[in-house]
Amino acid sequence: MLSKIILFISFIALDVMANPRQAINANRFEALSGIRETEQNGTSKDGKNFWDNKYNDTRYVFGKKPAKFLAQNFDYIPSESRVLDMGMGEGRNAVFLARKGYKVTGIDISSVAVKKAKMLADEFGVRINTVVASMNKYKIPDGSYDAIICFYYVDRELHERMLSWLRPGGILIYESHTDLQTTVKGSERYDKAYLLRPGELLNMFKGMKILKYEEPLHTGEFTASIILQKPE
Repeated sequence: MLSKIILFISFIALDVMANPRQAINANRFEALSGIRETEQNGTSKDGKNFWDNKYNDTRYVFGKKPAKFLAQNFDYIPSESRVLDMGMGEGRNAVFLARKGYKVTGIDISSVAVKKAKMLADEFGVRINTVVASMNKYKIPDGSYDAIICFYYVDRELHERMLSWLRPGGILIYESHTDLQTTVKGSERYDKAYLLRPGELLNMFKGMKILKYEEPLHTGEFTASIILQKPE
C-alpha cells in the first residue's frame, strides 16, 4: 500500500512540473492554514492575543463550511461518537459533526473563536462542548474520545498524547499544509516548523492503521490528509 501511495505522489509531481499552478496569495494562505509566524518585533504569534485579534471580525475568517476532507470522510467515525476537535477555531468542523449527531468537544486558545463557534452552533440548532485552553496545557484523561480531528494545527509535541486520548479502535482525521507550500510565490515567508514535510503523515503516528491518505500535488494548495485507526 505504501509503495502505491508513493508512486501516486511521484506521478502527480511530474505532472505538476509540466503544468505549473497558480500561486496562492500569502494572506489567503495564512487564513487557510493558521500558520504561526513571528512578528517583526519578535513577538510570538502563538499566543492567545494573536488569535483573539485574528478572529475578532464579524465574518467567519475560515467560513462556515467544514473542511472538504472532513465533509467527504466523516463517516469513518462511528455514529454518536465522542469527538475532540483540536484547535477548533470558529467551529466550522465541530458544528458540522454536531449536525451529524456526534458529541463534539472543541478546544481553542482563543476565547473570541470559541464565542463565534458557539454562535455558529446556535445558528444551526446544535450543541457543542467548548473549552478555552492551550492544547499543550489542557489535561485530557486517556481514552476519553472515540475520534479526534485536527485540521491545520501542527504541534509535533502533542502526537503521543493525542494517541493516548483516543480509546482503542478510535479514529484520527488529520490534515494540514506541507512545506511545499513555501515554494508557491507569495507563501515563502511561512515557518516550516509548523508545516508538514511531504510524506510525513505516513509515519507520524506510530502503530496506527492507515485507512486513507491523500497528498495531491495538482491542486491549488499543498496539503496532506490522513485517516488513522488506533489498534483495539
